[in-house]
Amino acid sequence: MIERADFPNPGINLVRPASPVEATIVKTELCMNGKSASFVRHIDVDLAGTGLEGSFHAGQSLAVIPPGVRENGKPEKARLYSVSSPTHGADGEGRVISLCVKRVVDEYRPQRPSDPESGPLFLGKCSNYLCDQGVGDRSLVAGPS
Repeated sequence: MIERADFPNPGINLVRPASPVEATIVKTELCMNGKSASFVRHIDVDLAGTGLEGSFHAGQSLAVIPPGVRENGKPEKARLYSVSSPTHGADGEGRVISLCVKRVVDEYRPQRPSDPESGPLFLGKCSNYLCDQGVGDRSLVAGPS
């Protein structure tokens, strides 16, 4: 029988989106190899030296805060991305975690009765931001969630 003590209690919200830390992209590669109409990228994020290093467990999410401001003038909100690496991280030490990010490109759909019937393609703010990042780029992150 497995004892409850065998399962570590994962921390949550160790770093809040209101006070994010900077993490470095150390790997980014297309996953689909032309086999799908979707664009999915495998992205490794280095958390070394931040309050998030070694803090993620399987099933948790990393909050990513894209740059810019919303229409109301407030900063962009954090978006959550599921960690796709084991608890010990992609590097085996918990410093580097992996994300699989699908680039969101969708048809325009009116959201309110006052919206026009047609419009430009909808591009996900944070998914496209992450997919456009290159090795060495830094992103604001928080978590774990």
